[in-house]
Amino acid sequence: MPLDPSLVGHETSPQSDVISATAVRQFADAIADSSPIYRDLDAARAAGYTMIPALPTFVTRFIVPFAEAGLDTEHSQVLHGEQEYVYERPIGVGDTVTVRHRVASIRQSRGMALMTIEQLCDTATGERAVTGKALLVVRDIVPGETAATAPTASKPAKEREGDPLPTLTKTVTQAQIDAYADVSNDHNPIHINPEVARSVGLDGTIAHGMLSMAFAGQVLTDWLTAQPGRGRLGRLRVRFQAMVRPGDTLTCRGALRPAEQGKPRQADVWIENQRGERVLTGDADIVGGDSGA
Repeated sequence: MPLDPSLVGHETSPQSDVISATAVRQFADAIADSSPIYRDLDAARAAGYTMIPALPTFVTRFIVPFAEAGLDTEHSQVLHGEQEYVYERPIGVGDTVTVRHRVASIRQSRGMALMTIEQLCDTATGERAVTGKALLVVRDIVPGETAATAPTASKPAKEREGDPLPTLTKTVTQAQIDAYADVSNDHNPIHINPEVARSVGLDGTIAHGMLSMAFAGQVLTDWLTAQPGRGRLGRLRVRFQAMVRPGDTLTCRGALRPAEQGKPRQADVWIENQRGERVLTGDADIVGGDSGA
């Protein structure tokens, strides 16, 4: 059934919370990011923060209330195609944030709908801190039909030009997927229940796409915090290209593009599995500081 176009502009009920040190630490533990800046205030200050910061994808834990956004997950399959975050200012431990989701657009296309949902994250003073934008692919579930849950992995592409960032290697386990489900509040059974995953045509559970995005964010924050003065993450955008399964080993890479005067320093990020297939590609803006250091 096509999505109701009158949903465009609809905002979901606000969700508010105070970011706690425990929540930040648990999120970092779930993605296996051992940086001390997420656990120790002195380390965070040494890296240029005034508080223990939230991780780049931390606000994903304010999950979209699907029913309020007009999505019926019992009868429709919702795939996450792309995700972007724009960071107006750092948020972290002690900050009160209020998050709303807005249906920005709906486009019907060949038996499916493309829905863009914005995530609006404001501080207690009403200041915009983070704006997220998710592209969702929505298709009806047809009884007896095998659901197409994700695109096929792409083959290796030409390496990005620019100064390479340190490589990050992650071996994904079911325990990590389960932990990420808890910290992100995303308990979709295809991630945590093998029987349900097989019932929709998969050969077992798959990792959340946002777990891979968290790895891409870590590539950037590891480099930014290794040397004070490099600036901060201003924007991160990714495209999910393939499924990640328990047991996959991911190589997470990045490269700084040549600097352009008057513009934020930009970087490319990408992740490949053990077969050399791209599972994620993306790009980022680095603002402030001497990002060419």
